[in-house]
Amino acid sequence: MEAMARSAHGTAASAVTVAAWAVLLLALYAVLISAVSLLEWAVGGSLAVLGGCAADVVRRAERPAVHAERRIAAALAAMPAALLQETVRLAAAVVRALRHRRQVAGTPDVPVAVRLPAGVDAGLAAVLLSATPGACVVDIADRGPAADQEAGEERELRVHLLGAADGAPSAVERALGIRRLP
Repeated sequence: MEAMARSAHGTAASAVTVAAWAVLLLALYAVLISAVSLLEWAVGGSLAVLGGCAADVVRRAERPAVHAERRIAAALAAMPAALLQETVRLAAAVVRALRHRRQVAGTPDVPVAVRLPAGVDAGLAAVLLSATPGACVVDIADRGPAADQEAGEERELRVHLLGAADGAPSAVERALGIRRLP
């Protein structure tokens, strides 16, 4: 029943989008043409409906169904502070590397496994983590069909971290509720 309601809502939204764009485009067409004959109205109306259909396709493509929750909002709020802190850490690491011309001891260059809490969208979490200078998600572990993963199962990511893997987690990691695995 819920799927039918969503389908009816999507159909209604598409119809409203097509109609609104068609009316706007037809009005623009009528304003730009000085004397409009019946044939020009037919051609303009057809192209306006086609433009409305294209606008609806763009509307649906730019708003994909994303399963976000409060943790994603908290991670977005933590993003500015994390960007500033990790940019400073990255600059310090670059300066150390340029001074010593070698890898700093105690900082192995290997990805770390982290576990997301149940219900956190792995794709959004990967984007948020990779958007900071201190982390880059290199893999999202696939442990079965998508239906099982949407049911609230914890997901595992492989993340390349700036500095030591046992260092303090970033503000984005804390907001997402990520646990680093041994």
